[in-house]
Amino acid sequence: MKQPELGRKILALRQQKGFTQEELVEQCNISVRTIQRIEAGEVTPRVYTVKNILAALDRDLDDLQESPLESKMKQAFLLKIDETKNVSFLFTQLHLGWIAGILSMIAFIFQLIEDATYMATGDFYFGSLFYVNLGIVSILFFAFHMRAFVLIGELFKSVMLKTVAILFIVVNTLLALYNIIDLHFEYLPVEAYSVLYAVLYGLMYLLFGVALLRLKGLGPLPPVTGIIQMVIGFMFITILLAIVAAPASILVQVLNVLIILKAYETLKKQVED
Repeated sequence: MKQPELGRKILALRQQKGFTQEELVEQCNISVRTIQRIEAGEVTPRVYTVKNILAALDRDLDDLQESPLESKMKQAFLLKIDETKNVSFLFTQLHLGWIAGILSMIAFIFQLIEDATYMATGDFYFGSLFYVNLGIVSILFFAFHMRAFVLIGELFKSVMLKTVAILFIVVNTLLALYNIIDLHFEYLPVEAYSVLYAVLYGLMYLLFGVALLRLKGLGPLPPVTGIIQMVIGFMFITILLAIVAAPASILVQVLNVLIILKAYETLKKQVED
């Protein structure tokens, strides 16, 4: 990472931690002037110095790394979270995440009803225009829901959770958009799309489950949810059990909402202490 990008990142991490420059130097045994020059981008510090600073901030080198693809995806899906904002900003993002999760769950239930009606009668219960609009708002709700997990991964130092949450948004968006386009232009047979849908969602649930299983700091809820997600992911991949996995995934969305609320409570308690 080049200057002044490195300096800006260290500045953001320090402010997120709530340290002044004087408080930081007490933790890592370097001069205030050195910190000032690093944050201003005037010098390129040694790796040892960077590690020392990050250790004082309870961070590691992974927190300084962000691939160009990840950066572009964050911007495209409103995932670029400004770490220099105060704690009320972070709480607001978490609130948006669980609210979007509930709305996403409601939209998904309507989608199941519409899909079942279409399979049985050849037409949608509320009409094709409603189905298209439902698909669009579902994309947005799901994106903002997963956005909260990007933030949780940032705050609780889980690079895997951040990455998988972004990837989940991409996969969900592409499949949902294709489903809308397919109403007018059938590029794939229904059977082929169903297999693709089941396999991709199965992989995403497996990866997201592993990420939650490895998430630390939020008690037993994320690991339990992770195991359930992995089971549902396996059901999707078997294709035959996908018809059961789809409605069962509603339970996962409920648990995801609870994880976001748990993260909010944990962070609020840390701030109050």
